[in-house]
Amino acid sequence: MTRFSKMAKSALSVALAGAMVLSGTALIPEFDIETQAADLCTVDISKTYQTIRGFGGINLREWTGSDLTDAQVQKAFGNGNDELGLSILRVYVNDDSNAWNQAVPVAKKAQALGATVFATPWNPPASIRINGDGSLTGGKYQLRKDKWAEYANHLNGFAKYMEGQGVKLYSISVQNEPDYAEDWTYWNPNDLASFIAQYGKNVTAGTNVKLMSPESFQYRKDIYTPILNNPQAMANCDLFGTHFYGTQRSGMDFPALENSGKEIWMTEVYVPNSSSDADTYPEAVEVAQNIHNGLVVGNLNAYVWWYIRRSYGLIKENGRISKRGYCMAQYSKFVRPGDVRVEVTEQPAKDVYVSAYKNSKNQVSIVAVNMSNDGYAQQFSMGNNKIGNVDRWRTSANENLAKTENLEVTNGSTFWAQLPAKSVSTFVVTMDGGVVPTDPTPTEPVADENGYFFHDTFENGIGDWTGHGGTEVSLSGRNPYEGKDALIVQGRTSAWMGMEKKLPSSFIAGKTYSFSVNVCEMDGADTDTYYFKLNYTDASGKAHYVTIADGTAPNGQWVQLSNEHFTIPEDAIDPIIYVETADSTTNFYIDDVVGAVEGTKVDGAGTPVIKTVLRGDLNGDGVVNVIDYALAKRGLLKGFGDTYVQKSADVNQSGTVDVSDLVTIQKFITKKINKFDAVGTQTPTVTEPVTTTVKSMQEFTAECASKVAEYDTADSRVEKDGTQYGTIKSGTYYSTTCKREKPYNILLPAGYDSSKKYPVLYVMHGYWENQNRMITEGNGTMYTRQIIGNAIAEGAAEDMIVVFPYIYSSATQASCSGMDDANNAAYDNFINDLTKDLMPHIESTYSVKTGPDNTAITGFS
Repeated sequence: MTRFSKMAKSALSVALAGAMVLSGTALIPEFDIETQAADLCTVDISKTYQTIRGFGGINLREWTGSDLTDAQVQKAFGNGNDELGLSILRVYVNDDSNAWNQAVPVAKKAQALGATVFATPWNPPASIRINGDGSLTGGKYQLRKDKWAEYANHLNGFAKYMEGQGVKLYSISVQNEPDYAEDWTYWNPNDLASFIAQYGKNVTAGTNVKLMSPESFQYRKDIYTPILNNPQAMANCDLFGTHFYGTQRSGMDFPALENSGKEIWMTEVYVPNSSSDADTYPEAVEVAQNIHNGLVVGNLNAYVWWYIRRSYGLIKENGRISKRGYCMAQYSKFVRPGDVRVEVTEQPAKDVYVSAYKNSKNQVSIVAVNMSNDGYAQQFSMGNNKIGNVDRWRTSANENLAKTENLEVTNGSTFWAQLPAKSVSTFVVTMDGGVVPTDPTPTEPVADENGYFFHDTFENGIGDWTGHGGTEVSLSGRNPYEGKDALIVQGRTSAWMGMEKKLPSSFIAGKTYSFSVNVCEMDGADTDTYYFKLNYTDASGKAHYVTIADGTAPNGQWVQLSNEHFTIPEDAIDPIIYVETADSTTNFYIDDVVGAVEGTKVDGAGTPVIKTVLRGDLNGDGVVNVIDYALAKRGLLKGFGDTYVQKSADVNQSGTVDVSDLVTIQKFITKKINKFDAVGTQTPTVTEPVTTTVKSMQEFTAECASKVAEYDTADSRVEKDGTQYGTIKSGTYYSTTCKREKPYNILLPAGYDSSKKYPVLYVMHGYWENQNRMITEGNGTMYTRQIIGNAIAEGAAEDMIVVFPYIYSSATQASCSGMDDANNAAYDNFINDLTKDLMPHIESTYSVKTGPDNTAITGFS
C-alpha cells in the first residue's frame, strides 16, 4: 500500500496544510476519576508467549532524497531522555548495485546504537525483469522466470556487500508487497513459494543473513499459505514478514503461521493515515492500539513503522518526536529486545487494552492503552509475586512520556493507577530482589571516521536547525561555504536572534567536545562579529548562555567559529547550540556545522583578514595598476563577488561603481592625476614610472593568449609505456527533472582509492550527442582518456574524476528531436539535473572533493 507516488502526494498535502505542534512533557494534570466497573488486571509471569525482537522503522533516501541526520539517528535509536528507543532499522535493497552504498551510513550508525538491521527489495535489476501491466496484481515489473537464479545472486550480493561494509544484516526478504505492486514488482504466490524452495539457500549462502518471506501489504493469507504447504520453502524461510495496511484486529490472528516455529515480523505500516499531522491527538493513540493488537492478537515478534522522519511519522521533519512517536515509545523504550510477553488481563474495562512483558532483570513492563473517552482508576496485581517498586511513564493529550516514580504498592503485590482518557501508560514493575530502574543512561554519541558526531552540510535539508528567537531558517544557494546550499536566517529584529540546534541527549553534561560552524553575511556592514553559543537551563530552571567561539569577518566572506575543547557545563539540561551576531540584525548564513570528539581539528573557512580599503587597489597588493583597472571593468560588467573589491573600485566614493570610476582609475594609472579627489582623499602607491607604456587591451589579450595551450599536442594523445590511464565506467542516476534513470560515463583515475578524495571535472557533449561522445565514441578524434592520463603523469594536472553526463533533460522524450525552442529548453534543463541530482549522486557514490575549488565544467556549447 505504500506506493511512492501516493505517499509523496499525501506528504505534500500535509506539509501545506500546516501542523499542530503539541508541547513537550508537561506537568502532570489532574484527571476526573470516574467510578466504573473494571476487572482486576492480573499479571501471570509464569505463562509466556513470544519473545520480542524490537520496534523500528525504515530509512529510504532513494525516496525522501536524504538520509536521517546523525541527530535524527540518535533521536530514533538512542534510549536516553527524549529518545525513541527503536531497536530495528529496515533498509532498501536498490535494484542498482552501484547504489547499494546509500544504505550503509545510517545502517552503521543505527547498528552502533544497538539496532538490528534487515533489508527489503522492491525490484529486481532492470536486466532480469519485464514490464507488467501496471495494475496492483500485474505489477510495474515482473521477474523473468528464467532469471530466478540471478535474482537470488542479486540479493546474496547485497547481503555480502553490507557485511563487507561492517553492517551485520539480520535478514533479507524476498519482495516488498508482491500483492500490491502497481509501482513495483508483482509475484504470483505459488511462484514465491517455488523461488524460496529452489533458491532460498542461494540468497543466504556464505553469509550470516536469514531469509525473510515476502511482505504482504495486508497480511493476506494467500501469500503465506503456499510457503506453509511447501516443505522445502518452509525449510529455507527463516522468518515471516508482513505489513498491516488496513489489517483489522480480527485479521491479525494467523494460527498456522504463529504455530510454524518461525518468528513473525510486522515490517511496515503507518497508523492511522498519512494525511494527518503526526501530532494530531487523540488520533495518535491509535498507534499504541495497533501495536497492542499486533503483539497480543498476532503474536508478533517485531513491529516496524514506515519512514521514521515524516510529517505523519515518529519523528517530524524538524527532528522532534511526534505524538505518534511518543505513543510508540511507550513500548519501544521499555519493552526491549529479548523481553518475553506474559499473560495479563487484556481488557479489564471497555476500550482498555493491556499487555505485559518480563525481562531478565526481574522486572515486568505493563502497557495500558485507554482508547475510551473516560479516565478511571485501574488496579493491577502481580499475583503471588511481591512488588519492590513501580514507576510509570505516560503519554496523553498534555503529556509526553511523563514520569511518576514509586507508585504506592498495596498488599505487597497490587497497585492502583489512573488511566486518563485517550492515553498510553507504561508501568515498570520491579519485583522484590530486582534492581529499581533508573532513567535510561544516555547513549554516548557515535563518531564517524573523521571523529564527527554530527556534520550538518544542509545539502539535503535544514536538518535539526530551527529559528532562535522567532526567526525563520531556510536553505539558500546564494553563497554556500561548500556544496550547493547553506542555511540562512531571516526575520531578525535583535542581534541575539539567529538559528539553533538542540544537541542530542547523547552529548553529556560535564564532557568535552569539539564544535565548529562557518558563518557569513552578504548584505550588512563592512564587517560583522558572530558568536557561537550554548544555551541551557540548570536544575532550578535558570537559563545560561555560554560562548563556544566568536569571530569577525568582512561582508561576503566566511569565518570559522571553532573550539576543539569546549566542555558542556555539568549542570546543563537540554543544551542548545546557536549562532548570533554582536550588533547587526541583517540576514546571515551558516554552513558545515560539526560536533566532534574532543581535540578534533575541523577544516573550515578559518579567520579572514580584515582589509583596509585602499581606493583603486582592487587586488589588495598595495599598488594601483592596469590589473586593478581590468578587475574594475570586469566587476562593472559581471558584478563584484567581494565587498572589499567593490568598495575599492568606488574611487569616486559615490556609493556605486560606474563608468566614471573606471575613467578615474585610468587617469591615475596614466599619470593624468596623482590622487583620488573625493571624500577621504588618499594617494595610492604608484609602481610604474611616468615613462611606462600602458598596454592596450589588444596587446594585453595577446600576451595572455600566448600563455594558454589552445590545442592538444600529438604527443598528448598517445598511450605511453609506464603511464597508467584511468578506468571508464558507466552508471545511472535518478533525474527528478526527467522522472527516470539517466546514464553517464565516468573516468576514474588510475589507482582510484576510495579513501582518498578527488576533484571532479564534468565534461559536456554537444547538440544531438550523448554521454559517449566525449569519452568512447569520440575517442578517435579527442583521446580524452589519454590526454588526461598523460597530463596527470606529467604533473600538469592532479588526479581527478571526470564525469560525462547525458545532458538532454526532458520529462516527455528521451532524446533530441530537432533544433527548436522545446529541445533547447531540454538542454537548458540540465542545470537542474547537474546540481540537484547528478552532483549529489557522484558525491555520494564516489570519493570526491566538493565545493567550487574542486569542481569544474568543460565541453562543447
